[in-house]
Formats: sequence, C-alpha cells, structure tokens
Amino acid sequence: MKIGRVFCTFFLVLASLLAICQPAAVLAQEESLTITTADLPSGTVGEAYSATLEVSGGTTPYTWSIPEGSLPDGLDLNPVTGELSGTPTKVATVSFTIEVKDSATPVQETANYFTIRINPVPSVEMKVTYPAVEGIAGTSFEFEIEFNYNGELGGEARSFELLITTPQGWSAYITPPYQGDSRIREITLQPGFAAGTKLNLTATAPFWPLPEPGDYKITLEAMSGEITGTTELTAVITARYTMALAPSGELYNTTAKAGKDNYFSIDVQNLGTADIENIKLSSVKPNGWTIEYSPDKVESLPAFDFQTVDLNIKPPPETIAGDYEITIRASGEQASQEELKIRVTVETPTVWGWVGVGIIVLVVAGLAYIFMRFSRR
Repeated sequence: MKIGRVFCTFFLVLASLLAICQPAAVLAQEESLTITTADLPSGTVGEAYSATLEVSGGTTPYTWSIPEGSLPDGLDLNPVTGELSGTPTKVATVSFTIEVKDSATPVQETANYFTIRINPVPSVEMKVTYPAVEGIAGTSFEFEIEFNYNGELGGEARSFELLITTPQGWSAYITPPYQGDSRIREITLQPGFAAGTKLNLTATAPFWPLPEPGDYKITLEAMSGEITGTTELTAVITARYTMALAPSGELYNTTAKAGKDNYFSIDVQNLGTADIENIKLSSVKPNGWTIEYSPDKVESLPAFDFQTVDLNIKPPPETIAGDYEITIRASGEQASQEELKIRVTVETPTVWGWVGVGIIVLVVAGLAYIFMRFSRR
C-alpha cells in the first residue's frame, strides 16, 4: 500500500509539473518575433501602391528597415507601421531585404527577402516598319505592323478589335503575314512578350476619280475595353506622267495632193495619273513642206484624257508623186517628248493627170500614123 501511494504521489507531482511547463512553452513560442508576410503584391506604373507587412510575436512597438537592396522608385517604407506605399515611376523587378526589431530587452530581430514587380500601364503599342509608303494612284500601299500588349507578365491574354479609318474612296484591310486571303478584324495578344505579333495592312487608293498627288493619312486603332492604341500611316501618292500620240483613226498613213490642203487628225493622250501642262507640237518633215496644227497648243490635259489635234499637211506644188514620211512630236512640262510617224502618199493634181493622158494619147496617135504610112509602102 505504501509503495502504491508513493507512485500515485509521484505521478501527481509529474502531471502538475507538465501542466505548469506547457503554457510556459507556448508563451515562449508566441513571443518569438516572426514576419508572417510571405509575398508582396505587384504594382503598376503611375498607380498608387500600398502593402503592409505583418509580424507576430515580440514586443511592440516594432521598427522596420531595409538593410539590403532598395525599393522600386516611388515607394517608401514606413519604419513604424511597416507599410510600403507610394506611386511607382518605372517598370522594374526589384529585390530587397526587410528587417523588423521589437522593443524587448534584449531586442529581438528578424528579416525576410522580398521581390516586387512593377508592371507597365496596360497598353497596346503598334510599331510600323515603314510608316510612309510611296506609290501611284490606283495601286496598293502595304504596311507591316507589330502589335505588343504591355500588361502584367503572366496575366491573361486580351482580344483587341482593329478599326481602320481611310480617306474617302479608299479601301483597306488587315491580313496575317503570308496569308493575303485571310482578312481579320480582331487579334488576341499575350502580355509582356518582347516579340510582338506582326500583321500586314493593305490600303488601296481609288482608281477613279484619281486622287491628287500628296500625302494621305490612314489611322489604325486597336481597342480592348479601356485599353486603346492608335497609329498613323501615310500613303504618299506620286504622279506618273505618260503621254502618247496616235492617229484618230486606225491608219498611220494618208494621201495628199501637192500644193493643196490635206487634213489628218491625231490624238494627244495622257496615260499618266496627273495633269500634263503646256503641251507643244512640232514636226520633222520634207524640205518645203508645211504642217499646221489646230489647236497649236494644249494648255492642260487631265489624266486618262485625250485631245484631238487636226493637222493640215501641205506638200509644195512641185512635189513629185510618191511616199513620204513626216514625224509629229509632242512635249509637255511634266512629260518627255513623244513621236508619231505618218506615211504620206503624194498624188499629182488632176490637171497634170489629164496632161499626162493627153501626152500619152498624142504619142500613141503619132506611132499609129507612122506605122500606117510606112505600111502602105
């Protein structure tokens, strides 16, 4: 019995000691200074940032500091509250150490290593390889455009609607590279990629009426909710000056009577894309010939138009019958000289024809008379 009482007393004392020591251990554990914040949220350039570090244990008040590294530009650490606040000023990924000390004696201290990423303001950018392209009216202008979505790295992709604004009468569309038959109006972009998505924009000027030479602006917008990006393209229309001469009919030859007025019509044609001014006419002709023009000058000839000019070709009276060649030339302020060669068949006047017939008749009659006279002998 005595031995049993001794064991009972021993176990009671042991249980009492365990009951006393366990709260003390728990209390000691609770008083250990620990930073409980594991990660800090990302920020955005130009937007207010705020994050408060949490701590447990230790004795208040606490004192916060940054012994290693530095905060992103625009942010500060409150040494009393442990709050990080401010407005980030540039895109960056910054790492640093935050330390906290309590007011106990002796002082407890602990530190954690943190990283903050400052993201760009969500935006879409369009980079054009050649923002100004030259061409003549009626042709197509092609632009290569690279799209970049500046958003939170690892964030969700966004779809952007594409809207093109062109000058009146123009047409435009967007295609993927090497897929000219696929026309698109929307593009999905992943944020944070250095290499963007490339698309081609094709704009076509109207064929008629032809636009004047000059700069024509084309606007491209990419829109997704509150995010909008805009870029401006320039189609530079240059003039093409091409002039030609052709007979008003289908024949490149005519007949003429020596010493008489002989008329032939030609068309001065503007096959270019802009007006040709001050067109003058000249000719290369046989010696003694005259060629008159009506009109003798074309003040202005619009693109894809023509002007009929009547020629009065006068060979001199003594011109021998036969084929001759004349060359008509036309040159304008904007166009180089053009030529048209015409074959002219000169016929003798009718009176000389009758004279010729008379001479032939006389010769034949004379021969007949001589033949008959000598045949009687």
